[in-house]
Amino acid sequence: METSLSIVITTYNRKELLRRCLNSIMIQDYSNYEVIVVDDHSIPSYKNEIVKEFPQVKYLCQAKNSGPGPARNRGIETASSNFVIIMDDDDIFRPEAFEKVNYFFMEYDGDKYPVYNFILSNSTLRYDDFFRVYSFEEMIDNAIIGDVIHVINKEHFLSKKNYSFPASKIGAESLLWYQIALDYGFPIINEDIVQLMDDSEDRLTNTSRQVKYANEFANYQLDIITNFKYSIIEHGQIRFLIKKYMGAVTYLLLSGKRRQAISSWREMLKYSKKYLVILPLFLLPRKLIIQLFYKYRLR
Repeated sequence: METSLSIVITTYNRKELLRRCLNSIMIQDYSNYEVIVVDDHSIPSYKNEIVKEFPQVKYLCQAKNSGPGPARNRGIETASSNFVIIMDDDDIFRPEAFEKVNYFFMEYDGDKYPVYNFILSNSTLRYDDFFRVYSFEEMIDNAIIGDVIHVINKEHFLSKKNYSFPASKIGAESLLWYQIALDYGFPIINEDIVQLMDDSEDRLTNTSRQVKYANEFANYQLDIITNFKYSIIEHGQIRFLIKKYMGAVTYLLLSGKRRQAISSWREMLKYSKKYLVILPLFLLPRKLIIQLFYKYRLR
């Protein structure tokens, strides 16, 4: 018996990467699935080319570029299956990925949590359990390093808690997973089903992208602080909180928002005075700060 699966892939101006991702789906020895592509307003559109090559794909187009969050939400709402795999267009599925997902849901209760997470090729877990529910504290304490691929339990996700992916273009999904970890824990299946590809120039880890969108990266750090500061403190993870403050300071300086950077720095000093030593950074011109950031990332 095959579990019904919906595969939601968001794409934006990455036709060839999307084609590669879709090809990794077509070679699966599995039949009970649908593929939904949500195009976040690519220009020029490549919908017709993709649909012609992959006629089984349901291809949706966003009216404007709003980021992956709203696109994923639309894909989940459109999905006909209760289990919805959220996939990036620049990665590829392992050949037996869907069979492994099916095995898990045949053996374990799939109704208990709003999301289940399988590992990727770059994932490192603190524990070797095949199935483990990680706590919020473990998540922010680096018990999960790398990426995971999410399988949404649509009914639970939408009906019981009315979860949705935030609209922020940078780091939005982390905010969602932290909240779910606080509400339920974060279930991880120690099974590698996706090969992470690093040939996309606009991955979030790309240094040039981080400089270009420094303001959005700063807002991501600040959103974590705003939404989870007291939970972070309650779980004794001050080091993680300071890391988020330092990230906010760095990206605010990169985006030229010196006053806001100083404000975040002052807040950080409430938890550790040792960061008084970065005071000279606020006197440097933005161009030099950007140069230093590139050197730091290359070390």
